Amino acid sequence: MTAAEAPINESMNPSGDEIAQETLDSNDTINNDTSNKSHPTNKNNPLWLLVLNSYSTVVVFVRHLFSIESFVGLALSVIITVYLYEKTDPESFDGAALDWVLLTFAVVTPITSAIGMAFQRREKALQTVAALRATAIELYGAHASWGYDISNSSSSSSDKIDRRKHSDEVLQLLLTFFCQLTRYLTMPNFSRARHKVSRLGEQEVAEVLSVCTGLEQEMMADMGKLSGFCEKLKSEGLLPQEAIRIRQWERIILTEMEHARMIKCYRTPQGLRSFGRLFSVFLPPFYSPYSVQIGRDMNSLGYAIAFACCTSIALTSLFELVSQMEDPFVIPVRLDGIHMDSELLSTFLPRALRTRKEIFPRAPSFVLDSATLEFMDSIRIHHVLGTELLAD
Repeated sequence: MTAAEAPINESMNPSGDEIAQETLDSNDTINNDTSNKSHPTNKNNPLWLLVLNSYSTVVVFVRHLFSIESFVGLALSVIITVYLYEKTDPESFDGAALDWVLLTFAVVTPITSAIGMAFQRREKALQTVAALRATAIELYGAHASWGYDISNSSSSSSDKIDRRKHSDEVLQLLLTFFCQLTRYLTMPNFSRARHKVSRLGEQEVAEVLSVCTGLEQEMMADMGKLSGFCEKLKSEGLLPQEAIRIRQWERIILTEMEHARMIKCYRTPQGLRSFGRLFSVFLPPFYSPYSVQIGRDMNSLGYAIAFACCTSIALTSLFELVSQMEDPFVIPVRLDGIHMDSELLSTFLPRALRTRKEIFPRAPSFVLDSATLEFMDSIRIHHVLGTELLAD
């Protein structure tokens, strides 16, 4: 951004300081509203908490774990149960002889294993995001505050860099890098079964990968520019041991970026997911005779239908939980996804600007470039507490 463009950006677009302050002010407002609206009697009432938690659990289950597969499994289980109840002879029919071992090993065990794998990937993704954000803060602080020995400088004293301007360029580069990484990680899934066996799925993969390849190249170019900033400090006399530490932080950022990319591209085994999807839907209806036997023992068709529905819903919901946790980066965030836009941008920016204010207390407001503002507006960043930050 040239000097002539700076006043225009400051007048038309919000500065980074303004966005960060808006975030902090909004948090204070939310906290005040929460404290004013709280009801201590209800909050500490076990009966009220039981009702509220039960209602919330049902809402989460219906919204996030009840899928189309659930409807298919329910329909098959109900139809077969009613048919067997009405058409078979109660005297000769014995549905209790069915063995549940097949259901356990064919559906429950693979699905629970897939849930464990997906949860481990999510935890690794959280650690990666935390490492990226913490390392970026340290890297910015090093460029902003670390001194250098003029006797080691390879340039004249008149070429001494403006440390505030230099560190602002580093911060803008880090924000640009995080924007590109966020866009990469929140791209649509391209590792489902349809992407491997159907022509339409292959076209989807090609479209997504074309965008991802461009983003990868841009991120690598940003890492090269980041290394150039370190070289600039070295030319001004940055001590070798400090330059080595900066290089280590750059390597950590690059390594964690690759970790996040691997988590995005390679999910739990496709064969295991296909196996779980198929048998979680079509195997429970084969256990309808057991439900019929229970219904006849209780002399109630409704009880038989309810038992068959519970069995089907339990298995299809377990599989849907696997699907929800497969890609922890997808936007809009589902049940347990990671808020990438918030963690790498709207949470990182106020912290970086707070560090900037401590180092340069009299510096002018930090102005985000138009590309960063446009990206933040396109994904409509929401702060972790629900405050929307618009870049209009």
